[in-house]
Amino acid sequence: MRHELKQKVLELRLKKQMSYKAISDQLSVPKSTLSEWLRNYPLSRERMLELKRINLKNNEAKIEIFRESMRKKKEKREQELYNKYFENFRNLSSESFFMAGLMLYQAEGTKKAPAKLVLANTDSRMHKFFIKWITNFFNVSKEKFKIHLQLYENMDIEKEIKFWQNELGLKRNQVYKPFVRKLTKASFSYQESFRHGTCQTIVSGSETRQEVMAAIKAYLDVCIEGV
Repeated sequence: MRHELKQKVLELRLKKQMSYKAISDQLSVPKSTLSEWLRNYPLSRERMLELKRINLKNNEAKIEIFRESMRKKKEKREQELYNKYFENFRNLSSESFFMAGLMLYQAEGTKKAPAKLVLANTDSRMHKFFIKWITNFFNVSKEKFKIHLQLYENMDIEKEIKFWQNELGLKRNQVYKPFVRKLTKASFSYQESFRHGTCQTIVSGSETRQEVMAAIKAYLDVCIEGV
C-alpha cells in the first residue's frame, strides 16, 4: 500500500508538477513524508514562478522556493566535500587501493561460487573499480571478464546492453544474454525506470578467487586484532 502511494506521489510531482501542499491535500500524505520522497524532485523554476503568481495570498510558492533553496545549499555542501576528498585521494597508494577492493568484494561480492568471482551492483563505477582492481593486482586480462545483466521488460534491452558494454569497455561476446524480469508493483518503482538494471561482473578462476578470499580473511583478522 505504501509503495503504491509513493508511486502516485511521484507521478503527481513529475508529470503534473504539483506542489507539496497540493499533493498532500489530494492524497492525504504528511508533508514530512513528502519531504523524504520528493527530496530529489524539485519543481522547475518556471513552475515555482507560476505558483507564486497564482498563490499570492498563501505560502505555497514560498515553501517550494525555500525547499529548493535548501536543496541547492545541500548540493553545494556535498560538492565542497567531494572536492575536498577528491584532492585527498588523488595520491591514493597502491596498498590503499588494494584494501578498498577487498572490502568492496566482501560487501558486494558472491562468496558461494567455488571457481569464480562475481560482483553484483547497479552502479557502473563499482564495476569499473572491480575490473581495474582485479586486472591490477591479480594479473587477469580484461578479456577474461563477462557480465550478466538483470533488466526489466519495459527497458530498451539493446540500449542497456550497449550502455554497460561501453561503460565497462567490454566486447559484445563478453556479455551474456540478459535476464529480463516482468514488472510487478512490488518489484519496480517509478524512479527505477531511469536506471540501467543490475549488472553482475564475472571473472572465472579458482586460484584468483582463493587468493581474494584469503586476502579478505587476513585483512579482517588483522583489523580486528588491532595489529
